Amino acid sequence: MAARLTRFLLGYSGTALATGLQVILLPWIAVAVADLPALHLGWVQASVLLPNLVFLLFGGVLADRRDSALVAGLACLGLAACHGGLLLYFSYQIPDLSVLLVYGISLGVCTAFLQPARDNLVHRSAHRSEARAGHSGVQYTVTWMMLAQYGGQAVGMLLASRFDQWGLEILLTIQVSVLLVAAVLLFSLRRRSREVRRQRQLPFALIREGVAQAWQRPALRELIGLVAFNGFVHIGVFLVVLPLLAEDYGRGASYYATLQLAFIAGTVAATVMMLRRGQGQEPGRGILMCLLYSAALLVAISFGPTPLGLLMLCALWGAVAAASAALGRAVVQILAPEEYRSRIISIYQLALFGSAAIGALAAGVVSEYAAPLMTLRWAGVASLVAFVGLLFSGDLRRYRVESHD
Repeated sequence: MAARLTRFLLGYSGTALATGLQVILLPWIAVAVADLPALHLGWVQASVLLPNLVFLLFGGVLADRRDSALVAGLACLGLAACHGGLLLYFSYQIPDLSVLLVYGISLGVCTAFLQPARDNLVHRSAHRSEARAGHSGVQYTVTWMMLAQYGGQAVGMLLASRFDQWGLEILLTIQVSVLLVAAVLLFSLRRRSREVRRQRQLPFALIREGVAQAWQRPALRELIGLVAFNGFVHIGVFLVVLPLLAEDYGRGASYYATLQLAFIAGTVAATVMMLRRGQGQEPGRGILMCLLYSAALLVAISFGPTPLGLLMLCALWGAVAAASAALGRAVVQILAPEEYRSRIISIYQLALFGSAAIGALAAGVVSEYAAPLMTLRWAGVASLVAFVGLLFSGDLRRYRVESHD
């Protein structure tokens, strides 16, 4: 594996590890340390997501206009400063709601600039010599990137599980340290030449250019629409219905954490399998099949499996989600022109995360008036309908990766 790709993957896994810690630590700080009520916990969680949605497209513009490695490294330093600031504050007193809201908003802003810049480094890190059977060089790099993401998040979650033994200070120190190392690794990927992209348009005009470029490519347009559907239906259901099911099973928070780990285990297993077997030359077909498998899994879970059965189905769900994500992100990397790549990546991510937030609200409303299992069944039926519609459309299904990609 080339040294440049190794540095990219290590930097990417470092940011993912910090995210895995954050996913567990932030709500736990709000509930167990600051003793906030459930409503305030929702505000804290939203404070991380909403700035990400507002600034994500601007993050794509900045990464296209400047060196992506520089933007990603600076965003890592910003995240490290956020965690370091909370660590310093906690050494004096317990954080309250206002402090956690400022902390969450700062994390969301930094993450919005990190995501498109970091993903834009795939082409810079990939080489044709790294292609494998069933892969192009970009597909191979994206698959490794997904493994770094899922593996890093899993390690971060496992570290966060030591909260009672190690305490908040040690875990925040780990976050800061890992992000500083990730920043150095991403800085090392900067271009040697001093190429400057002289674009004088306002940010909104540049965003419109990115949207126009995505819209002009039928397969890419169809993929972004499918990603928005997946975020609304699948991620929204996962975020809301899964904890409700864990509560209905009467197994407590530990069972919910086990379900999360089963999902992560499935993502890692699927990504390793894709590294060995490749993504193939028809990723669009694979994405559509993942949609069909997701529909089947949602319907299966809606019949109320045993606790062990739900764990197994969550692992399969994670495997399908990982395969779909890897295939989709590789298609975006290949189809997006270099000068618009960060903007199109940010549009892709906005479609996913924005629809997920709305989907979580919708899943909560449906589950309020119907059983969570019925919410899953409706989600499965909707996925089947979407599969049939995309099957007849055909642009994504017919897309093939050429050997020179």
